[in-house]
Order: sequence, then C-alpha cells, then structure tokens
Amino acid sequence: MEGSPDIGGVTLPFSRNTLLKVFWAFAIIYPIHTLWSARQDLSFELFLSGLVLYGACLLPAWFWCTGRIQGLPIYPIFAISFLPKYLTPLWQGHTLLKQYTLLEIATAAWTVAGCLLIGMLFWQQMAVRSVGVPQAVRMINMKRAENILLWCVFGELLFESLMLLLYQFGSGGFSAVRGFATAAGRMGIFVFCYQIGQGKISPFKKTVFLLMLSVIVIQETASLVLATVIPTVGLAFAAYVLGSGKIPWKVMAGTLAILTVLHAGKFEMRQKYLFNEDARQAAWHEYPAYFTEWVEHGVRNLGMGKPGEERRDVSSVKERGSLIHLMVMIQTMTPDKVPFLEGESYKFIPALLIPRVLSPKKAQSHTGNMMLSLHYGILSEEGIWKTSVGFDPVMEAYANYGYLGVLILAVIIGFFLGWVTRLTIHVPMLSFGFMFGVLIIGTTISSFNTMGVYVTSTWQSFLALAALSLVLMSKENNPVWKYYAQKLAEKLRLRPDPKLTKTLDEVSSVLKKDDQSRDIGYGISDIERDSGVKGLREEKKEEAGLGLGISPSPQSPIPDPAATAAVRNDRPKRFVYGEKKGH
Repeated sequence: MEGSPDIGGVTLPFSRNTLLKVFWAFAIIYPIHTLWSARQDLSFELFLSGLVLYGACLLPAWFWCTGRIQGLPIYPIFAISFLPKYLTPLWQGHTLLKQYTLLEIATAAWTVAGCLLIGMLFWQQMAVRSVGVPQAVRMINMKRAENILLWCVFGELLFESLMLLLYQFGSGGFSAVRGFATAAGRMGIFVFCYQIGQGKISPFKKTVFLLMLSVIVIQETASLVLATVIPTVGLAFAAYVLGSGKIPWKVMAGTLAILTVLHAGKFEMRQKYLFNEDARQAAWHEYPAYFTEWVEHGVRNLGMGKPGEERRDVSSVKERGSLIHLMVMIQTMTPDKVPFLEGESYKFIPALLIPRVLSPKKAQSHTGNMMLSLHYGILSEEGIWKTSVGFDPVMEAYANYGYLGVLILAVIIGFFLGWVTRLTIHVPMLSFGFMFGVLIIGTTISSFNTMGVYVTSTWQSFLALAALSLVLMSKENNPVWKYYAQKLAEKLRLRPDPKLTKTLDEVSSVLKKDDQSRDIGYGISDIERDSGVKGLREEKKEEAGLGLGISPSPQSPIPDPAATAAVRNDRPKRFVYGEKKGH
C-alpha cells in the first residue's frame, strides 16, 4: 500500500503499537541507566527538575508515536537531542555545576523544559491542521535521477577530500560549496539507502555507492568533529529501514559501539591534532595509525584500558557534550554581571542569506558563538579564532532578551518545524516537501550552534534542494491519492455524506483517467471484507458511476457523461480526507 494516513505519504515498517512499545522501553531504561551511573547523591530538587525536563523532551515523541501527529518527527527529534546536553549532566552531576546553588540549576532546567513545551504546543497546532492531499507533486524521477544522485554523493566525497584546499579560496566560497555539497550529498545518501532497502538498485551501483559512503564517513570522522558524522550515519540507517522494513540491529550496534569509543578519545586527539601549534591533518596513508591511536585513547577513557587509579572517569567524557552548565552560567550572570545583548547576535542573520559574492563583508555564520564567548568571558579575542564553544539557540535567546527571548524562540521554532512537518504529510517519500523535511532534520539535530548557523544551514539546504529539483524532479500524480480514495470510499459505505461523495466523484474521475479506478474498486472490497462490514447492499455499478462499488447517496445523483467530462477538465488540485481538523 502506498502511504498511510497516520504517517502521511510514508508507510513505516512497524505498527504504532510497536512504536509505543519502543517509546515506553526507552522512557523507562534511559532514566534508570542515567541515575544508576550518577556520581553523586541526587537531591530531590534536581531529580524533580530533571523529571520535568525529561517529560518535555519525550512528550513530542509520544504525540508522534500515537499517531496524533503525522509526517516526519522533526520536532520530536529536536526535543530528544536535549537529553544528552541537559538531563544527563544534570542527574549525573557535572563538575562545573558544583559552584552553583540548587535553585540556579533547577531554574536552568525549567527554562529549557518550558521552551520545549511551548514550542511543542505551536508545533502541534501547525501539524494537526487538516492538510489537503495534492493531486500532483514534484518528486524525484528515479529513471533519470539515479545517476545524478550518485554524482551528488561523489561531490560530497570530493568536497570532504579537498576541504582544506577549498577553504583557501575564502570563507565565502567555501561556505557556499559546503552548503550545496552537504545538502546534495545527504539527499543522494537518503534516496540511495531507501532504494537499496527496497531492492531497486543494481549490484554495481550499490557497491559504488557503499564504497563512497564509507569513504565519506571515514573522512568526516577523521576531522575529529563527530557531530558531522552522526547525521550522515543516522540518515543512512533511517532511509534503509523505511525502504526495507527491517532494522539492521547488528550493524547499528557495531556502529554505536565504534562511535562511543571514538567519542571517548576525541579530546586527546583534538589536543594533539587540532589545538597544537604543529598540528596538521592526517593523510590517507596515516589513517591506520591515526585511528589506532584514537581507539586506544577511547578505550582507556572508558575505563577498559587500565585498572585502579589510572582508570579515567567515564563521566568526564560525557561532560564534554554538556551544555547545562553554560545555561546556568548565562542565567546567573545576566543581567546582574553582564547586560543583555538585546539582539546583537541576531542583527547579522538577514545578511547571511545574501551570497558573499554580493556581500563580501558580511559576518560569519558563527559570529553568534563568538559574541557569546566574548560577552561572558569564556574566550579572549584571540581565542575565539582558535576555539569554538558550543551554544544552543535557547542560551542565545536568554542572553539577548531573557525569558521573553526564550518565549519568542519557542514560538518561532514551533511554528517553523510545524510548517515543515506539514510539507511531509500526504506526499511520497521522494517528493520535494519530504526531502526538505529530511534535510531540516539534519540541521536541527546539530543544535550546538546559535541561530546564525541554524538559519544559514537551513537556507543553504533549501537552495541546494531547489536547484537539484529542477533537474531531478518533475510534477507527477501523487500515489497517496489512491490510498486516501480507498479510505474515503470505505467511510462513505458506512455513512453517506453529500460533501464527501462529491469529493470522491472528483477524485475518482482523476484516477479513472489514470486507469486506476479498477484497482481502487478491488481495494475497497478487501477493506470491507477485512473490517467485517455487514449489511451494506452493493448496487450494480453504473457506467457513468464512480467505478468503486459504492451506492450513490440520494443527495448525490450519478453524474451524466457530460458532467463527468466537465469534472475531468476542472479537476481539483487537492482534496481533504476527513471532516474535522486533524482527521
């Protein structure tokens, strides 16, 4: 079946009941594991604050798993990304939190929780509104796009290989090339992994693609910035699961184990290969020794290398991904010790949308991170060019306008991610709207940056997708129409409705023109038989009727051939399945 009313235009390989079981298993195991490995006796105040934050992070995922929200789970993924940055260091006792009071720490946790909950309300309102099912959508034509997408993946591989050389031509050209190459490459990775899952890629192209994907992952990992690797790997796994309906548990478990070890040893590697005056990027022939050294650091830091006093504290590794101590610092210092920025870190964002060719003096996208580092005395003026401190949009919003800024941010994020979610409803996976949602997920989970980086990444992804759509996509009939026509016909069998009957008349005329009416007729019979609907008398099909085996209601007479022809000439562009909002 092409599409599902619960997910939009995509059929998940598992039922909603399975999703809920996985959700509740995660909801129970995560806090138990986090509290079990805590280094301190957790006070009741911090436990309660963390529990509120935990609920705010998971509640959007619950709405999506139950089917109340359709489309891609963009906002749920955004909310869950706050767990390792805020909840884990809160409950396990971050070293830098000891200098603050329980009230100050709890305030930071409640601030983030409030931002997520308010944003969820606006995301939910945008996502549950009745969305029309478009009759035609711009979608990828795989017959002509397969080779082009393979070249897109090769383009990202080439960019990763020549990154340092491209940067010498200037940050403007580098940023533009990086944005286009990353968006095009991730689009190709998603589509190819989805097609591989469905078994629609030839063995030769599959081998070439997997080799290029492996090289891309190795190169991204060698840069010592694992935040760029996780979206690529996660995107590939998600696309394969959606296409095949199977979860590769062994491969995913092995990948997770490797990333865990590398994450534990990246601090020492960065000190030697990034922050050292004599640091240089390792060449390809040095990768075996390079990664061997990295794994040794990671194993030792995880406590598996040396016993006794030489064993490194595991929590120190986790603390490096923490942001809650920065949130507490910003809230305690502002405005008593340092004033609010009052929008200074946002003023340069509109200029970032203009190409640097037209605006050569525009600021860098990381200017917001630099301003916050200087404003709160974390880095010096020289240090901001050598080291980058991770801030997220919530911190930046509070540093500018306090709680009012956090409220405005929540509304904007909720509306935007809700709007993008609507683009992924009732459309096939290879459509423009769905692919844009996939790219937004990649930029959303990389939330260790301020709004300047987020807006720039989103804008560059949109431009790259729009440019590629001119070559890869064409306007075609939406295959999701067929599914919703079946559901609508089933509903009319149970309770006739003049308005919905008229809608189905128009829809069936379009599908009949595409020689799909017969398929719908058989589908309705199957649905009726499986659902056990009895006592429904099926009238003989009329030549000018719907061709669906549905008795026309008294309020909706059978149209004559002239009327049917008129409907075909003036066919609708979309129809809405259901009567109430969100149905």
